[in-house]
Amino acid sequence: MTSFIIIAAVIVLISLAILIWPLLRTRNTVSYARQEQNIHYAKERLEELEAQLKNASISATDYEALKLEIETTLAHDIDIANNAPQEDIAGPRRSNKIAIGVLAVFLPLSALGIYLQVGTPKALDPVEAQSRPNQQQVESMISDLEKRLEENPNDLEGWQVLAQTYLALGRYKDARQGYQRILTLGGESAHAYASLADATALAAGGQITEEVSQYLDRALTINPDNRQALWLSGLGAAQRGDKAMAKTHWGRLVPLLDDAPQQQQELRNIIQENFGESDTPFASTSPSKTAPQSQTTPETQSPIPTGVQEGLTLNVSLSSQMAQLADPNDFVFIFARAQQGPPAPLAVKRLRVADLPSSITLSDADSMVTAMTLSKFENVIVSARVSKSGQPIAEAGDLQSAVIPSKNTSEEPINLVISEVVQ
Repeated sequence: MTSFIIIAAVIVLISLAILIWPLLRTRNTVSYARQEQNIHYAKERLEELEAQLKNASISATDYEALKLEIETTLAHDIDIANNAPQEDIAGPRRSNKIAIGVLAVFLPLSALGIYLQVGTPKALDPVEAQSRPNQQQVESMISDLEKRLEENPNDLEGWQVLAQTYLALGRYKDARQGYQRILTLGGESAHAYASLADATALAAGGQITEEVSQYLDRALTINPDNRQALWLSGLGAAQRGDKAMAKTHWGRLVPLLDDAPQQQQELRNIIQENFGESDTPFASTSPSKTAPQSQTTPETQSPIPTGVQEGLTLNVSLSSQMAQLADPNDFVFIFARAQQGPPAPLAVKRLRVADLPSSITLSDADSMVTAMTLSKFENVIVSARVSKSGQPIAEAGDLQSAVIPSKNTSEEPINLVISEVVQ
């Protein structure tokens, strides 16, 4: 950032030099005035001679002789004036000094003002710049932590940091392995089981599988008020169509969210829309209060107007390299998920490889759970995957596209090209 400031200052100084230099130059004003007088006198004499020639007061020969004399005298006077000692002041005139002062103040201030309006002033703050690690720095930190854990595999705190980092970066399978290691080193805990369930569900494409349910049951056995486990257990019940169980889990979660009113209201809305009734019967279910344990509690964003029903247009295709690895009868799953919030897909469609390339629309009609629709989450991510097993759960060998972020109101078609193999 120091180099940017130096370069900007040099540009301003060069601009000032170009503008001020002509104003600093002085000229011999006395000599200039004498030259003007001599030229003016010579013009008058020539005009008189021309008039006398026209009136026949002088002959043409006399006219030419007198004209030559005037021109010679003028040239001599100008030469003397140019070689005379300087009589002017050594510096610029008063008006030039004012102009120089205005430029010296106005130009830097103008450059600064324009940068503050259209530039990135926060980038000049070294503390602010250091607080935003780039991708290369993040990968370097992860690599250092992984090496440290190879040397000291029983570092519980290190595994906790690494697992949380994997989860935040979307490396769900790595996060799952990390939480399994945490359970081995630190013993059973509701938080570790709930986090392991979260990572396993995300690795399975948002599906609350039997394995995930087992982790959640264990978490709730240890701590019946674990927020993350209650949320995911309710979500799993909703996916299975067991509304009574979903109502039980989410109803128990409502009073635990008193310190997170936005999340609490969102969950109330889900219960109201999904079951058509208030959560009042559950208001006094449990007096205990626990700290938030996951980022996957109900979405904290304000719902957008429910009238947004058109959905997202997706162009799904298979790259030429992946086409050789796919069977025409393989299923293709297209997902839309919330960027932050529930791991379960907000909308899903299923095609076959033989249908590609294809243009589809994901909307509220493709929702898996009535209360969690595409129109309720402004920021979403979309992706497509060819499933070799025929199941929506991701497995090694499946083919997938990049995950693309979007607004749920976007009208521009999104291109999903399936071009990589799931490892």
